[in-house]
Amino acid sequence: LVLVTACVTPQSTTSVPVVDEVEPAVTEPVEPEPEPEPVACIPDVNIAEQAALRKLALANEWHSQAKYDSAFEAYESALAENASALADAYALFGLVAMRLDRDAPTYDREIAQMTMHVLEQRASSALDGEGSNEARLLLFSARAMVAADIDKDNVIVENRNLREELATREEALKRLRELTLGR
Repeated sequence: LVLVTACVTPQSTTSVPVVDEVEPAVTEPVEPEPEPEPVACIPDVNIAEQAALRKLALANEWHSQAKYDSAFEAYESALAENASALADAYALFGLVAMRLDRDAPTYDREIAQMTMHVLEQRASSALDGEGSNEARLLLFSARAMVAADIDKDNVIVENRNLREELATREEALKRLRELTLGR
């Protein structure tokens, strides 16, 4: 939602006197007041923030298309611009997501956690600013992504252990059948 205030040039307040009776009179020529200068329109839009958010949208698109290098550069570029606390939070969130993407060559949970720590610092410094609720929501989501990544590792380890146990049991059953049937 972009709000743009309207620009209005002030109207001239010169009035002409109304004469009821027509009398011959000598009047002096009245010089018109000079027209006021037009007022430049200053929109209430943070152009730098809008540009950073567009760049972040491209980064998200590139990330989903597996163009990891381009996405990573776009996230870092948007973060370096420091357009606003909200744009920084989105850029940091994107970097956390890139670091937790197991298909990306940049996968690294430790760096994701460090990036999340920076996101936490930025979100806490923006508590009173515009977009503070969104920054906190992004931080919560980043924490959930890291927790899900840890849980995924735990599930993989547990799955591996269960497969080994199943193979051991199947081998034991095979030996038991051999002993029972006398083969």
